Amino acid sequence: MTSIKKKLSRYLSITISILLVAILLVTDISVDKWISNEFDRAMINKVGLLETLVEENGAEVEFDFAGEFMPEFEGEENPEYFQLWYNDEVFERSDTLELFDIKDLPRLDVKLDSFIIQDIILPDGRDGRMLYSKFLPQVDSDIREALGVTREEFAKNQKPMEFAYALSKEELNYILWFVDVIFVLASIIAVLTVQKIVSLVVVRSLKPIDEFAKELSTVTLTSDSAHVSVDKLPKELIPIARATNQFIEDNRKLYKREQRVTSDIAHELKTPITELLSLSEVALKFPHENQIADNLASDVKDISTRLKSIVNGILLLQKSDSDRVLPTADVELKTIFNNVIRYENNANRTININFESSSIKITTNKFALETILSNLINNALYYSPENTVVDIAVKTKDRKVHIEITNTYEGDCCEDDLNQFFEPLWQKDESRTSSERFGLGLAIVKSYCEKLNAVISVSLDNLNHITFKIVMP
Repeated sequence: MTSIKKKLSRYLSITISILLVAILLVTDISVDKWISNEFDRAMINKVGLLETLVEENGAEVEFDFAGEFMPEFEGEENPEYFQLWYNDEVFERSDTLELFDIKDLPRLDVKLDSFIIQDIILPDGRDGRMLYSKFLPQVDSDIREALGVTREEFAKNQKPMEFAYALSKEELNYILWFVDVIFVLASIIAVLTVQKIVSLVVVRSLKPIDEFAKELSTVTLTSDSAHVSVDKLPKELIPIARATNQFIEDNRKLYKREQRVTSDIAHELKTPITELLSLSEVALKFPHENQIADNLASDVKDISTRLKSIVNGILLLQKSDSDRVLPTADVELKTIFNNVIRYENNANRTININFESSSIKITTNKFALETILSNLINNALYYSPENTVVDIAVKTKDRKVHIEITNTYEGDCCEDDLNQFFEPLWQKDESRTSSERFGLGLAIVKSYCEKLNAVISVSLDNLNHITFKIVMP
């Protein structure tokens, strides 16, 4: 089972850590490069300074170097080295080269007025870095004026000098190593810090979900407050909370409906069962009473028939509520109506049926449609006076079939009663004195209409005319 908290923490930690480490790595490389460039720049500057001490006066070349101003070229403590070549011979070397067996720095092939920097092993055995250059000694302007030549003409006869300058790079390596250590430590600390911060942020961000789940666990279908408060929830959870509240409310209504239906079923079954028990007890108590014996069979049959009607109605309602997809076929409405009216109108009541067209065909489930029409027509005939007419109108509008069944209702009915018509086992007579009607017919009609994607409604006018209207796709 995946965890949003763990997955979110892991992904955020890894992503941010990689980003930080990448930034630190780029910074480390940049700092290392900058330090190395500064080290080389210092070498170039120092070589340039030393090269300015070399001067040619036309007859000879002089190197005006004073060791007391640059002790690093004379002492044994952290020594630096230089060496000059002129005419392929050593012209000058630093005193530090005299301290070791290796007294010469390596010569390199370099072009005039350019230099090469490379790593070497110093005469004292340390790792070092050497700058090797080739240049023309400078000539004093007074000398050139005395000779009457330009610098370019004088340079044609000059011989180049080669200069090598070397020093230890251990301090440079130490600084670079120190920077790398700082980078590694900073990366580790950054990763740990990011992981901790992300974990805290994710936990706090998901806390409303935990509180929502905790509050939801306290909600029951029987509690007075069967909903989750959205006042303190973040806006991302409000749609979920509202959908959850709607789901709870729908299930609460279904739960109360099931409670009522269960109670009504028990009540409907209790009466005939009680009658059967009473008949049995009387028959057993007075076995020689001929009148009781003669009526027992017919009474038991009537009560059993009533029980069968109740059970069949409940089973039909359960069948209409099932999730099974109903098969469909093309049916002729006029034929369906004629068959249903012929079966239901046993008393030969007057039923006026008006078809907008002589042939109206729809694609639907024949059994479900027959059940709907049979219950509605039976209901209209039963609850209307015998001398009244039942009107049926069938027409098409907006590519939909509209069916209206109207009858006169002789009882007392109000708007609240209309809202209860389609509830299972609901009866206007709360004492349930009727032995023929059980309040299942209209509930079955409603359920099958929903299965057929049809819309059913009921209305009552001032003349006590009740109209059931069905709109079928």
